Amino acid sequence: MTEAQETASREQTRAGSPGQEPRQNGARRRAARLGLAGADAARRRGSVLRRLLATGDWLTLVATLCIVTAASPETDVGTLFWATMLSPVWILVLKLHGLYDNDHRRIRHSTLDELASLVSAAALGTLALDGLLALSPVGPLAAPSAIAVGLGALVGAFASRAMLRFFWHRLAGASVGLVIGPAATIGVVARRVATHPETRLRLVGYLAPRGEDGKAAGALPCLGTIADIARVAEDEGVERVIVTEQEMSEAAAERLIEQCKAAGLALTFLPQHYGLLGPGIELNRLAELPVLDFRFSDPPRSTEAIKRFMDVTISSAMLVLLSPVLAASALLILLDSGRPVLFRQRRAGRDGKPFTMVKFRTMVQGAEEQLSELVDLEKLDEPAFKIADDPRVTPAGRRLRRFSLDELPQFLNVLRGDMSLVGPRPEEEAVVALYDERQRIRLAIKPGVTGPMQVYGRGELTFEERLAMERDYLDNISVAGDLSILLRTPAAILRGEGSH
Repeated sequence: MTEAQETASREQTRAGSPGQEPRQNGARRRAARLGLAGADAARRRGSVLRRLLATGDWLTLVATLCIVTAASPETDVGTLFWATMLSPVWILVLKLHGLYDNDHRRIRHSTLDELASLVSAAALGTLALDGLLALSPVGPLAAPSAIAVGLGALVGAFASRAMLRFFWHRLAGASVGLVIGPAATIGVVARRVATHPETRLRLVGYLAPRGEDGKAAGALPCLGTIADIARVAEDEGVERVIVTEQEMSEAAAERLIEQCKAAGLALTFLPQHYGLLGPGIELNRLAELPVLDFRFSDPPRSTEAIKRFMDVTISSAMLVLLSPVLAASALLILLDSGRPVLFRQRRAGRDGKPFTMVKFRTMVQGAEEQLSELVDLEKLDEPAFKIADDPRVTPAGRRLRRFSLDELPQFLNVLRGDMSLVGPRPEEEAVVALYDERQRIRLAIKPGVTGPMQVYGRGELTFEERLAMERDYLDNISVAGDLSILLRTPAAILRGEGSH
């Protein structure tokens, strides 16, 4: 039996186990038949995806050049010929930006993660191509044509990369993952993998440190100890190993790295004090010593000004573009449960300052008075609550909540300056009154219509998980980070995970 057949057989066995998605198992079987499943195929998967991305980028550039040639009287067929001949320089610039080397290395990577690099590569690639054309018999592109080529190739490359990755992941399926560490830390990794679908990782179990009882960690079974890694990796078709063991010696870590390298397994280490390390941390080197540099500063005024500009322009545009949806939502509420259409409630804003938040009414009238019958705020384990299958929600409200349409009127709060497009979700004053000093950090900025909680788990997150994500956001506020969250929000809404 060949390795691909053995892998396919293992995947078929897993497909019969409870909780596995048939579509995912089907993708894994297809990948096995194509020789794309298993640790030994990891290098091949990376090579094939790199070639697909490069081919897509090149075809996008050529298509853009053809469109610009057809639309611009200043660009002729001769220029198109020479630009096509010189187009490999575009791929070289993208390669120098590392845009073909991250999918197989990182535990999570998406097209949105490389948007900033794509913008830079498109600008430099256009300059490089135009510079080479200046040395050719046809001369450089006219300025409008060069700008059109750069913008067109940027948009096209972003779209083609997103589509290629979408179909590639449907073909290859989720990678098989194994966690190494004590049972107490396994749940953290399992929760993060579950709330970050872009990891495309299916955890099959964990290996416990020597001397620890092999009890199950949540839904993950203990498959042995670290000494069993070679056997377990072979039996389970493991492709990535995640290490959460904080007490592992340097010698043991070195042995593990060598074992994973020899077996072709991708390896990810969860660092010590991981809760303190966010995107603002920079990994640098002092000779052979790796060092972590922390940035301690408030967001620059320019960042706050750009955020406010984005708030006003995007909110205004959304209110205009979505006016038919707003009208239809209001009509749905009127037909279902009558007036009022809007629901207003006092929420805690920046620094705890109260403001009136507005949204579409999704509950019966008098729902606030009924809250005490469902939740005793004084007895909450943490200062947050989410009621699944809330009996106060109306039929129309349930439909609106499914796609977060009830939140659309909050764009008015953004225009008024009470809220921002991106930030922690606004909480009720009664709940904020239960915060301790550590938890009040989420009140340091304006609350947002969307935020890290909305794109990474929504209502499925515990309060401490929400707080960790929001603290990470607060420590690393940036325009690029806000744009990333805004672009991820529609997909999170359509998935509907954690919506109540």
